[in-house]
Amino acid sequence: MSTVIGVDIGGTNLRIGLLREGVWERGETHSTHGTLTDGDEIALLGSLIGTFRGDEHIDAVSVGFPSPISADGKTVLNAPNIVKKDGSHAFSGKNVADPLSGILGVRVLVNKDANHLLYYDSHTAGAEGVTVGCYVGTGFGSAAMINGLFVQGKHGSAMEAGHIPFYRADRLCGCGKTGCAETYASGRAAREWLEPLYPGLGVGQIFREHADEEPVMAFVEAVAVTAAMLVNLFDPHILFMAGGVLSADFPKERLTDAILRHTLSPFPRDGLDIRYPVHDAFSGAMGAALWAQKKIN
Repeated sequence: MSTVIGVDIGGTNLRIGLLREGVWERGETHSTHGTLTDGDEIALLGSLIGTFRGDEHIDAVSVGFPSPISADGKTVLNAPNIVKKDGSHAFSGKNVADPLSGILGVRVLVNKDANHLLYYDSHTAGAEGVTVGCYVGTGFGSAAMINGLFVQGKHGSAMEAGHIPFYRADRLCGCGKTGCAETYASGRAAREWLEPLYPGLGVGQIFREHADEEPVMAFVEAVAVTAAMLVNLFDPHILFMAGGVLSADFPKERLTDAILRHTLSPFPRDGLDIRYPVHDAFSGAMGAALWAQKKIN
């Protein structure tokens, strides 16, 4: 076994924690904007991790980003939700693994945050074979594992289901394209398109009080179509559905019914195992640490 640090970097918060011999010992939450966006972001990240480590012996550091990562596991390809004070996108296009390893003096692994969440869920469930995760937060994150390996693709940018084009859709996405799935099926979409229809209500309250109304049903349908597309492609042993949008207030039974309605019959629909895992604030960092532990042992 080993001692590793897991880091989960989001557009709003950064979570960091220590996993020793498979036991989660401690964690911290920091503001992403307040910590990483005023100066050299790699040096700032190295300083934060170094301070958190203190005098601990660490075998590896594992960092998750809201971005596809290059196939060699070193470069953050595009992280538009981490915006620096000068307006540029922090980490985008930069090799993070090598310079961060140089700063910390240990091996550094870099991965997409959705991969870490799927590894956390698969590890917790003891899942084998093919697993797919859909994580509906600010965007629509997704990942797939086949026999313990992530589906990454030629460039490392596979499994970006949030950027699957919806037919004849015209909403502008943060990636620069129009009609991406996450312009209809994400927390950002819910805030931009549902909240104006229900003034004074937050997204959770909208889901709780207006689940039977057409705008909310249309949102659920968009999430279901995106998830069902992945089910039809991968025929997974387990489909994990999670993320901040799919909170206790979300109409999960309606979502499950819609996913099944859009899934090919008889298979993979019959017997499809859809699970809604409960995450806490450190699940992503824990997944990052568990993945590092697997890679170095």
